Amino acid sequence: MESAGLSGAAIAAFERAYGLLVSGDSALIPESAIEPARDLPSYGEIGRGGDAAEVLGKTVVIKLNGGLGTGMGLQKAKSLLEVRGGDTFLDLIAKQVLHLRGQHGDGLRFLLMDSFSTSEDTRAFLAERYPQLGGPEEWELMQNRVPKIDRATMAPADCSAEPDNEWCPPGHGDLYP
Repeated sequence: MESAGLSGAAIAAFERAYGLLVSGDSALIPESAIEPARDLPSYGEIGRGGDAAEVLGKTVVIKLNGGLGTGMGLQKAKSLLEVRGGDTFLDLIAKQVLHLRGQHGDGLRFLLMDSFSTSEDTRAFLAERYPQLGGPEEWELMQNRVPKIDRATMAPADCSAEPDNEWCPPGHGDLYP
């Protein structure tokens, strides 16, 4: 993982998950251990301070874009499926962000949570159709990748013929690491 350039936080998260796997423990939190949050203000009690541009200037829109549609027979990001009038999901997302920026200023930050499987398709699509969003350094939040584990040996999977097949995205809980 270090040689693949993954962050220390991503490596630590994988080490914890791997430790739980080999010990037979579970990372699941039993429902009996979960308590509701108390003393939160109701929606009506929350004030509407600041103008929209000020609030949006402190806001980040994060959209998950990490899934390939392989289960649906696709070989590209599911967000590139056409959904309405020639527009893809990604068109609709980009248009929403650009609309908000047009109405309230350019302060709204936009990030796509991509994976190593969807990044190339997404980059090409947005560069061609929405260059005003900027380059990937402006909008791409790359999910980490984790090694696939051989069930029988608990060792990293070996697929020297296709090294990319030795990796999988960690899932959508990768936001924090």
